[in-house]
Amino acid sequence: MDKIASEVGIKPASIYFFFKNKKVLFTEAFEKVLGDHLAQMKTIFYEVQDKPVEEIFSSLLHGTVDHHTTHAKETNAYISLVTSTPLEVKPFLHSFMEGFDAWLIESLISLLKRDRPGITDKQATVVTRQFILLLDAVFWEMNLYEEEKLKEQISHALDMINMILGGFTDEK
Repeated sequence: MDKIASEVGIKPASIYFFFKNKKVLFTEAFEKVLGDHLAQMKTIFYEVQDKPVEEIFSSLLHGTVDHHTTHAKETNAYISLVTSTPLEVKPFLHSFMEGFDAWLIESLISLLKRDRPGITDKQATVVTRQFILLLDAVFWEMNLYEEEKLKEQISHALDMINMILGGFTDEK
């Protein structure tokens, strides 16, 4: 609370004028940052959903990086929130992230099946979960690496997705 108050130039006790308690503050902060990210991902998804699935994965990955690098303050606030989340806020965070994952899985299954007719729902779910894992990894690396190294890491992540997708062909 001291850090938040310092960032906005008020005394810690003044925060409670705007927020009932720490849980409300953290929940609203998570809702804002995560909601903006989800909205951006949906925008990207709907813009590229008619393209090949490899391009969709690439667009979502690059879109995540672009969103978080152009919203660095919000991203840094999110990182601070995640690394010091009060126990009472964790269920909200888990629920939101599970909802995001469910949306992404549901959205990508039909497109994976469109481009890889031989893939099962279970396989498509696994591929999407692997992609989510790579998104998470790249998100955390955004704050660790300089631009060139991050580009290299993004390239590796896309190579991994293409290798995974290459395992699902229509050839028998």
